[in-house]
Amino acid sequence: MTDDFIVRRTGAQMLNTCLGRDEMQPLMSEYALAKRAGSIVGNVLRPFRMNIDFQDPAYCRIHGHTLTILVENAGQQNRVRQLTPRLCAAVASGGLPITEVDVRIIAKQPLPSLNLALPTSPRHPSAVGAAAITHMLDEIEDPSLKETMTRLRDALTPDTSARQQVLEEKLGHESLALALERQRHVASIGDYDYAIGSLHILSEDEVRDYPRLEAERLRALHRRLELEDKKRIAERAITRIDERLERINQALTLLPVDLKAAEAALVPVDRDTEPAPKNHPRTSPAAAAAIASIARHSASPITRKTLMSHLDDLKPKEEDYATRLMAGIQREKRRLTTLATLTDEQKKRLTLLTQAEKALAFDSHQAEAIADQLYGLD
Repeated sequence: MTDDFIVRRTGAQMLNTCLGRDEMQPLMSEYALAKRAGSIVGNVLRPFRMNIDFQDPAYCRIHGHTLTILVENAGQQNRVRQLTPRLCAAVASGGLPITEVDVRIIAKQPLPSLNLALPTSPRHPSAVGAAAITHMLDEIEDPSLKETMTRLRDALTPDTSARQQVLEEKLGHESLALALERQRHVASIGDYDYAIGSLHILSEDEVRDYPRLEAERLRALHRRLELEDKKRIAERAITRIDERLERINQALTLLPVDLKAAEAALVPVDRDTEPAPKNHPRTSPAAAAAIASIARHSASPITRKTLMSHLDDLKPKEEDYATRLMAGIQREKRRLTTLATLTDEQKKRLTLLTQAEKALAFDSHQAEAIADQLYGLD
């Protein structure tokens, strides 16, 4: 076969064949020396726990008579430089022609940027929120705070063309949610009424001769008080829902005519034209009687004067005094009757409360004298 028809092999060749060529021998020699040097360096630096495989050519290379060691940070670089004499001695004892050691830090490549935009939460317009801020702007005295709140109001205010539609949709969803919540509370009140009516509470006469029934009576009384408290909570929730629904209905009536008036109608306003003074004490016949009794028994004129100056704030109005006192007596009696066992003092107190309740029901004009007998120091 002539030379013109020699078949040439153009397929892939084995890696060992490529590395065995003459032109690759210097590179393979340097690689073998680098692995030997890396093994020696690794043994010297192993106690310092650098977590680097120095047999990897990425961390240990030989160029002529120079051994280049690559580390990952400046701390490792300083440590290896301090150990350079020990490394040179170890490499020389291993039969390697190394006269110099160079320590460098591997330049870390930055992570590729994904150019991902961070998620942002847009501020949704809220006509009700803008109206609430408008309502409080007149009460803000700090100019910088007032300016900030004004910008917030402007940011929350929807576009004029969409404000009416946004407000109408919001009120519709809120009305539906409130109606469902009110329905749940009404059903709960019905359940509480049924449970209260189903309770069988023994009278005091029925349990007088049977002490074992007293605990059953006390448990029933405690259960009734618990159900009555839950019922009152549900009733207050219904009252708040009705007030909110009334404001929503008013706003929906004004919405087609005056958008600003509809937004203002949704902001709850205090019913009282004049706000109540701060730290105003709550009136109480018991507190008034106790303060008056302490003032009478005090030997200091200044203490008596100070206590009597607060008496008018604590004392209920004359037309409400007897009613408030009766409510306090009955509340204290209920608390005592729910106790599992009564001490002698508590039994005496319960008897005194029962007598005071009967006397007050017979003659309400003696309310102050009865309160002084119950809560005074005499």
